[in-house]
Amino acid sequence: MNLVDHEFIKYMSRFDDCPFTLVLHGERHQIGEGEPAFSVVFRQIPKVKELMTSTSLALGEAYMDGDIQVEGELYPALRHFMGQMGKFSTDTKALGKLMFSSVSKRNQKKEVCSHYDIGNDFYRLWLDETLSYSCGYFKREEDTLYEAQCNKADRILKKLYLKEGMTVCDIGCGWGFLLLRAAKKYKVRGVGITLSREQ
Repeated sequence: MNLVDHEFIKYMSRFDDCPFTLVLHGERHQIGEGEPAFSVVFRQIPKVKELMTSTSLALGEAYMDGDIQVEGELYPALRHFMGQMGKFSTDTKALGKLMFSSVSKRNQKKEVCSHYDIGNDFYRLWLDETLSYSCGYFKREEDTLYEAQCNKADRILKKLYLKEGMTVCDIGCGWGFLLLRAAKKYKVRGVGITLSREQ
């Protein structure tokens, strides 16, 4: 076993509240005492710098990239790790640089345009008719995505205690559904700000 693998196993051993098996290069390592509830298979371990900057981000991205697989039930594994977030590493200074790497307005505009200005037809393929690009609020299991987006918008607008004649400014308004709904339901004026031409 090389030093990097050894240090990684040592790092993961801190999450020992509930026993689980860590699988690395086909070798199984038990973390915690007792019968393992699930196994976490690492096809590739996250870089130490990424783990130390933000454990949750490093593990989450590794899972999305397919570098981590969970054998057994996913939700108990998630509960296990989320219940021990106090043991996660977070370097707020480094994380801030990672999250806000676009220091110039020009860079921010470039990043927004490269993401959103690829054509609205693409977004219409998988978003609902509101073109809301954030999670919806499903009140009922049978709610459609459209209904969930309307639920979310209504919930937000209700919390603003809007009165007729007010002006609502939505920074990063996307395609403007929240403002349109506010204007229609509360008779307010809407001002939307976006760096995207297509929006």
